[in-house]
Amino acid sequence: MKFVSVSELKNATSAIVRRVSGGRPVVVVKHGKPCAAVVRLSAENLDQLLFEESTVVKQALQEALEDVKHQRYVTLAGYLRGKRSA
Repeated sequence: MKFVSVSELKNATSAIVRRVSGGRPVVVVKHGKPCAAVVRLSAENLDQLLFEESTVVKQALQEALEDVKHQRYVTLAGYLRGKRSA
């Protein structure tokens, strides 16, 4: 694994992207401390990253956790029973 400074990343971006595209990750260091990683990204990984960073998804998960915490939910069996009687 290669380590590069932020200035090296700036000056050699194309070469670093070629390296990463070949499956060899690069760690970026700032003031001697790791601060980022450059890794190969597939379409599937991109979808996952976008999903995980979505503010809409984060808000929905937070609301769902609050509902569970306060027991504001219905089981699948209860939901199905309610649907049959409606």
